[in-house]
Amino acid sequence: MDWLEEKVEQLRKILQEKSLVLALVWYLCIGMAGAFTLYWITQNLCLAWLDVLERRNSILLNGQQFQSMEEWKKVVRESGYSFKYGQALSKILWIFYHSCQYLYMIICFAIVGKIFLETKIKPAVLAVAQGLNYINMGDYSHEMAWRSQDEMGALCQEVEQIRRMLLKNKKDQWRQQEEQRKINAAFAHDIRTPLTVIRGYTEFLQKYVPKGKVTEEMLLEKLNTMHEQEERLLHFSTTMTTIQNIEKWEVSGNWYGVSELSEEVEGVLEGIRLNTDKEINFQMDVPQQEVFLDKNLLMEVFENLLSNGLRYARASIQIEGRLVGREFTLFVKDDGPGFSEKALRNGMETYFSEEENSREHFGIGLSICRMLCENHGGSLSLQNSVTEGAIVAATLVVGIRNHF
Repeated sequence: MDWLEEKVEQLRKILQEKSLVLALVWYLCIGMAGAFTLYWITQNLCLAWLDVLERRNSILLNGQQFQSMEEWKKVVRESGYSFKYGQALSKILWIFYHSCQYLYMIICFAIVGKIFLETKIKPAVLAVAQGLNYINMGDYSHEMAWRSQDEMGALCQEVEQIRRMLLKNKKDQWRQQEEQRKINAAFAHDIRTPLTVIRGYTEFLQKYVPKGKVTEEMLLEKLNTMHEQEERLLHFSTTMTTIQNIEKWEVSGNWYGVSELSEEVEGVLEGIRLNTDKEINFQMDVPQQEVFLDKNLLMEVFENLLSNGLRYARASIQIEGRLVGREFTLFVKDDGPGFSEKALRNGMETYFSEEENSREHFGIGLSICRMLCENHGGSLSLQNSVTEGAIVAATLVVGIRNHF
C-alpha cells in the first residue's frame, strides 16, 4: 500500500510540473484508461450474469416440451421463479453491456476534470486572488507562494513580480516622504537663526536709529550682518531648488566605452590639478567593455565626491573605478581626518554638517550623491580607511556588453 501511495505521489508531482495542455492530456489518458478498465470488468460481470440466467432457464425447463402456454406457466409458477424478472434482468444486463462504456467515459472525464481543476487551476487562482485582495487592501507584504512550472505558475510569478514592484515603489514613496519631511524640518530649523538675527537687528535699528543712538559705524556693521544672513537664506533657497531637481532627475542612459569614461574623468581632473597643490591619482580598474549608464549622473556624483575630498584632504586624493558584475563603483579616498562616528551614521542625510554657521556648505553634497546613486539602482556608502582618511564608494547598476 505504501508503494502504491508513493507511486501516486510521484505521478502527482510529475503532473504538477507539466504544462496545462500536457497535464490535461495526461489526465484524459488516465480517465480513459480507468473508463476502459471499468468497461472490461463490467462486460465480464454482465456476461457472467447472463450465463447464470441462461443456465437457470435451462435447468428450470430441463428440455421439456409443453402442449400449451398454460402448461408452461404452471411449471414456472411451481418452481417459484419469475420469468418476467429474469427476462427484464437479462434485458438490462444486455443494455448495460453495450452502453456502459459511454457512462464510464462521462463519469471518468468528470472526475479527472474536477481533479485537474482542483490541482492545476484552483490553487493558482486562489493564490492570485488572495494576493490581489491583500494588494487591494494596501498590504504588499504577503508573498504569493504558489510554485509550479506550468502556465499558472508563470502567471503567479508575474503577479508576484508586480507585487514586488508595487512594494518597492511604496517603499520608495515612503522613503521620499520621510526624506522630504527631514528636509523640511532641517530647512525650518536652519533658517530660524538667520531670520531671528535679521528680526533682532531690524527691531534694534527701528528703536534706536530715530533716537540718534546708532553711530554710522554701528549701523554699517548691523547692515553687513543682516546682509550675510540674507545671503545665507538665499543659499538655503538655492539648495532646496537643487534637491528638488535632483529628486526629479530622470535617468537617461546610453552605451559608453570604459576608455571614453576615463577620458571624461581625466579631463575634469586636469582642470582641478591646475588650481590645487594636492596630488590627485586616478585609476580605472575596468575591462575594455561598454557600459550602459547615465554619464551626466555619473559625472555629477564624481564632481560632488571630488569636491568633498578636496575640502578635507591634506595632501592627496585617490580615485578608482571598479566593475564587479553589473555594479560600477567609484571610490574616492582622501588622507584627511576621516569621518566622525556621527558623520558615518548621518553623513548622507540632507543638511547634515559638522561645520557651524557655514555660509558655503550646507551638507547636501553627500545626500545628493546618495539620491543620484539610488535613482541609478545603486547606493552610496561611507567608511574610514584603516590607515588614514575617508573613503566614499558610489555604486551604480549598469548594463554591460563586450566591446569589439
